[in-house]
Amino acid sequence: MEKIKIKTYALNSNKNEIVRLDERAKDIVNQLQRASGLSATYLVSEIIRQAADYVVFEEISNGDIQVP
Repeated sequence: MEKIKIKTYALNSNKNEIVRLDERAKDIVNQLQRASGLSATYLVSEIIRQAADYVVFEEISNGDIQVP
């Protein structure tokens, strides 16, 4: 598997455990839930744990941020 590249930038501290997904990601999680019968919490947690080794970070400036 190729590395997953995530562009990073300075962010204020966030101690909230709630993650909001964009529509495309939400649709994918919903498809996985229907196919597996598993909870979104479990699916997303497993995906994050298993994919963590494939993530690399690339620092960018705040002016280069493109929010979907």
